[in-house]
Amino acid sequence: MKFNILEEDKMRELGFTDHTNVSWYLCKRLSKNITLNLLIFKGSSEGDIDVLDELCLQPYPYETMQNETSSIVKEGLEEIIDNLKKAGVIVE
Repeated sequence: MKFNILEEDKMRELGFTDHTNVSWYLCKRLSKNITLNLLIFKGSSEGDIDVLDELCLQPYPYETMQNETSSIVKEGLEEIIDNLKKAGVIVE
């Protein structure tokens, strides 16, 4: 995926923070213990997306699991990604 950094006010409105000088960070809860963590490097179109199980601080394999939680996580993730695409943050 490629990312586009918007004006600072718009990034903050979307929920991003920039406590460091090198990146924008977004954390969204997808279910009780599962979060989306998005990092976009400033001055670049590169970034990282992680879906984490916060109980064990490990990646959550929602794509390979067949249960209610993984379905909820997948739907929530798709909604957030779609919103970020509409806003112009995700470009590919």
